[in-house]
Amino acid sequence: MFLIFSKLSSILVDPVGLTLLVFAIGLLLFVLRRKKKIAVTFLMCGFSLLLIFSSPLVSHFLMRGLEKQYLPSPRYRPASAVVLLGGTTTGKIPPRIHIETAREGNRIFNAARVFRQSGSPYLVLTGGIVDIISEDTTPEAHTMFELLNEMFGISADVVIIEDKSRNTRENAVYTKAKMEEAGLGLDIILVTSAYHMPRSVGIFKKAGFTVTPAPSGYFKNDFISAKPLTWLPSSAALFDTSIALREYVGIIVYKIMGWI
Repeated sequence: MFLIFSKLSSILVDPVGLTLLVFAIGLLLFVLRRKKKIAVTFLMCGFSLLLIFSSPLVSHFLMRGLEKQYLPSPRYRPASAVVLLGGTTTGKIPPRIHIETAREGNRIFNAARVFRQSGSPYLVLTGGIVDIISEDTTPEAHTMFELLNEMFGISADVVIIEDKSRNTRENAVYTKAKMEEAGLGLDIILVTSAYHMPRSVGIFKKAGFTVTPAPSGYFKNDFISAKPLTWLPSSAALFDTSIALREYVGIIVYKIMGWI
């Protein structure tokens, strides 16, 4: 139930969804010819929200608020395991004939790098199927392993598969069970996207892990570009703003639930 609620409620905090809702209210009031001034106000608010959310400066401020909390390290000491969170691959859904990297695909490359460089004995792949939104029929933990095996030669004897989780909290809970079953300690190097790391670290620590963050996939640089043309509103900035806002709301909700 929480999974369904979280996916539906995310529409209301998504910049596009919120903007469309404000526009729709304004149009409805305008069509009904009631409170014309209020209708115009809603329409102007919708336009203003779209302009704000599409601003590269706004998206930079919001995204950097998340990404700057944890920085990558040039070297990582060995841990009981490197844990890679899902969201990295797309399965063999036609027309694809191979596993492909998804939007957060940088995580999988960073996991392979950190696993080899740190000398940790195990790599835990955590991710199931979110069947209410995904067309995949294979849990993502398995598709991640297939790609890691094909591209980096990582073998099954150093991999632990957790293929039931559908969100970050379940990643932590089910990973803990798998590691305890394997007789491992709960000190981990956690690999996920930089913007997702603050919530992930909080969840895994709450579950009892000792966490060394290994973020990657940064959307923003430390600095704002000095080139004025990059300040113009864009769909790319709107996309970044959308990701950041959903993550901020996710942090608030997880804190309310007591999961962080």
